Amino acid sequence: MFEGQPLNGLCIAVTRPEVQARVLMAGLRELGAKPLNCPTIRIEEPADRSQVERAVRHLNDYDWVVFTSANGVTRFWDELVRSGGDGSWPAGPRLAAIGPATAGALVERGIRPEVVPAVYVAEAVAETLAEFDLAGQRVLLPRAAGARAVLPERLRAAGARVDDVVAYVSSPEPEGIARLRSSLERDVVDMITFTAPSTVRHFVEAAGADMGRARVAAIGPVTAESARALGVRVDTVAEDYTVHGLLRAICEFYAAGGVGS
Repeated sequence: MFEGQPLNGLCIAVTRPEVQARVLMAGLRELGAKPLNCPTIRIEEPADRSQVERAVRHLNDYDWVVFTSANGVTRFWDELVRSGGDGSWPAGPRLAAIGPATAGALVERGIRPEVVPAVYVAEAVAETLAEFDLAGQRVLLPRAAGARAVLPERLRAAGARVDDVVAYVSSPEPEGIARLRSSLERDVVDMITFTAPSTVRHFVEAAGADMGRARVAAIGPVTAESARALGVRVDTVAEDYTVHGLLRAICEFYAAGGVGS
């Protein structure tokens, strides 16, 4: 990506859940940074699993299943296995994924999505699927609780019958939030990375929007917009909404002298 170690010695906080943070933290280390593991969210099953259980039981009734995160894939497959199956995908429903990370989670389970839009946001998923004839088609969205309404709204506008199902919940991670807050108070953090609106929201709700001197990098425009709405200054936004895109945006930010966008 970049020669040498352009992030040499910089302390960069990673707010993703610990398992998901590994790729980003490894990339930061390769670039010379000192990643600080501060997960601000944890991924949990919903208290009421009846929606996702019902969706699994009636999976063959759907024409499309649209996954908007790797977490959604993982939780849905947990339910598939729990239902007594072997985790294999039935022949009927067609698959769409919001981006390469989500598509990769599906490929790891032996299936390849038919649709992956070029831009990794809900609006692009809706626009790409609308190119198919969705009139009367049944579409399943296994997503996080509180996810943006734009995707089901646009799919319904295209004529689809949409079941928007809570597959998982993102909850605050008190230990990671406390670690990040303490590090900010001690002025040891150079940059904070946010990779989903929930990573920002749970931190701000617990610790406030003042990031001190720490710069802020967002994985894409949806996360950046959420951060700004919460009063957080965003200094750089990845143009490619992936971990590698985020790493590139951070490197380019510091290569330009650390000047915000």
